[in-house]
Amino acid sequence: MTSRPWSRAGCIVPAVWLLGAAAPVDTSPLFAALLNAPSTASAEMVEAKLQAVWHDQATPSVQLLIDQASEKIMTGHAKDALADCEAAVVLQPDLADLWRRRAEARMALGDEAGATADLAQALSREPRLLPALVDLSQLAEAQHNYPQALKAWQKVLELDPKTAKGQARLDRLRRRVNGEPI
Repeated sequence: MTSRPWSRAGCIVPAVWLLGAAAPVDTSPLFAALLNAPSTASAEMVEAKLQAVWHDQATPSVQLLIDQASEKIMTGHAKDALADCEAAVVLQPDLADLWRRRAEARMALGDEAGATADLAQALSREPRLLPALVDLSQLAEAQHNYPQALKAWQKVLELDPKTAKGQARLDRLRRRVNGEPI
């Protein structure tokens, strides 16, 4: 029997090891940059860097799955997108952004309870995952859960005070929570 470079003691080495998943990156400097961003435009550039960091933590095969899922959601194939997201979560369940992406697919399918559960999973893994907080706020508002929508949005602004139209949304949510006309 010949020895294979990908096996150890007769066991296949995990695929994640072979594919080289990126080690977690310290995003604290990027969040500090968000807090100190002089403008919405500069904050958006930092947000894009954060998105890239979260994306790049996935293995290449998982990146392919989530990229395909995003395309499928945009083209109205949410059920197929959900299948891709589920496969990605199975392959790398510790990546918060994968749970958020699965929540997006579930929202596109009208599965609000599933989306809420996935957002909770995402935020339990990375409490500063801005897209998950934005999605949670929007989902809670759509469900008329204005206190939860407000709480999630306040966290968004705590992390990223220059969020586009952030203050206007905060004011609107506060009025809803207080029962004031919009």
